[in-house]
Amino acid sequence: MKKLVVLSLFCLFSVVTMAQSLPISIGIHGGWNDTKIKVKDLKVESHGGYMFGAFVRVNFGKIYLEPALNFAHKETQAKDKATNEKRNLKYSSIDIPVMVGYYLLKLPVVKLRGFVGPVASFITKDVKIKGLSKDYFDTDKMMWNGKVGAGVDVWKVTFDVDYEFGLKKFGDGVKAPSTVNLTLGFKII
Repeated sequence: MKKLVVLSLFCLFSVVTMAQSLPISIGIHGGWNDTKIKVKDLKVESHGGYMFGAFVRVNFGKIYLEPALNFAHKETQAKDKATNEKRNLKYSSIDIPVMVGYYLLKLPVVKLRGFVGPVASFITKDVKIKGLSKDYFDTDKMMWNGKVGAGVDVWKVTFDVDYEFGLKKFGDGVKAPSTVNLTLGFKII
C-alpha cells in the first residue's frame, strides 16, 4: 500500500515537471457521495459520505485522460426488516480512478465533458455494521468499480456528477455497492 502511494506521488511530481510542454491540468477536489449497498434482510436507506483528493488531466484535443488519487468515506443506513432497528454500514477506501473523457463543448472559459473508466478501490477501514458479524462480508482489500459521469469546467473550477458501480459482490446476500458522487474541484496548474 505504501509503495502504491509513493509511486502515485512520484508520477504526480513527474507530470508537474512536464506541465510546461503538455496541455495538462493538476488540481484538488472534494465532495459528497451517496452509497447504496443492498444487504439481504435489511432495507437500505440513503446516507451520505465524503471524498477528497487530487487529479491530473492530460488533454489530447477533444479527448483527455484523468487519473486521480482519492480518499473516500462511504456510509449507508439500513433498517433491519425483522426488528426495525437502524444500522449504519461504513467503510473507507483509497480510490484510484482513471477516466477517459471527451469534451462535448470546449470554449476558452467553459467546457462541458463526459467521462468513463475503471476505479481501483483499496479498502482501508473494514466494512462494519453494528450488530452484525463482519464475517458477513466477504470483502477483499482491493475492489474494481466502474464509473461514468459528466462535468463542467468554468475557468479553473470543475464540477462533476458521476455514478460509480461495483463489479463484485461484498459477500453472500450483499450486492456490489453503487455510489453517486458530486465533486467540486480547483485546477492549481
